[in-house]
Amino acid sequence: MAIPEDGDAFQEFRANFAEFVEREKELAKAELVPAAKHAGIGGAFFGGAGMFAIHAVWMFVIALALTIGWLLDSFTALSTWGAFTIGFFACVVFSLLVAFILFKIGSAQFRKVKAPEATIAEAGATMGALADAVTGKRKDKQVEIRPVDELPRRSA
Repeated sequence: MAIPEDGDAFQEFRANFAEFVEREKELAKAELVPAAKHAGIGGAFFGGAGMFAIHAVWMFVIALALTIGWLLDSFTALSTWGAFTIGFFACVVFSLLVAFILFKIGSAQFRKVKAPEATIAEAGATMGALADAVTGKRKDKQVEIRPVDELPRRSA
């Protein structure tokens, strides 16, 4: 039975640590890519909803101006201006309806965005294990300090 040298233990630690980091990276990627995709899609739909809402606002202002002009022109039968006004109001209602639908779709996409819980938990456990390893403490046991002669030896 041979005791591993410090250099061998360090090389083994480096190899294991690199593998650990690669696994953590893959776990984070597996959780974050779908979340980022849903956030992007939701953001695009919110942008579309905002665009249609702004479109509806400026159409409402134009329709309001035409309505005031129409009311000042006459209280008689519907004229050309009256027809334009009704057309603008129809466009306002349609734009608001489209904005509402896009908003609902965007909200549904944002509800699908989840925190990377497994990655966070794994990172927390890793940090705890590293802290325990560095300080020589374990949460469930007291650390017993023994002389080097009494330590278990690995076989080569």
